[in-house]
Amino acid sequence: MKTPEILSVIAIVMSSITLTWQIISWRRTGAVVKVTAKLGFVPGLDGNFVVIEASNSGRTAVTVTGYGLKCPDGGNLIQFDRVPLSAEIPHRLEPGAEASWLMPIENVQAVCAERGVRYQDVVAWVRLGSGGTVMARKRGVGLK
Repeated sequence: MKTPEILSVIAIVMSSITLTWQIISWRRTGAVVKVTAKLGFVPGLDGNFVVIEASNSGRTAVTVTGYGLKCPDGGNLIQFDRVPLSAEIPHRLEPGAEASWLMPIENVQAVCAERGVRYQDVVAWVRLGSGGTVMARKRGVGLK
């Protein structure tokens, strides 16, 4: 291999690395929201709760405008009354911040029983001010 060929290969490799880095940086410039759901207990409040948590690991803030649980049949469980200790809606989720919303477990159990849905099949979600909806990666709310 001659010098021009070696330089060409090096230039192609460096260009590929630079392009990959630019794509990764571009994808991480906005808000990167992650959603989880788990079972929780709050001292001083009656009963257990489904806790829906949203965290933002991106570089920009985002507004959460709604939250709930999606059933496999396409229906949604939404908490209209704010439970104490839940973040306000709409909620500004700054970079590196997280927020949580509570749903009384009795309500979730009643709706799931009424629809014939298992707790393990519902998926937590949050709606963003940008119009998108972020779903939790894992199904279920911590009940067995």
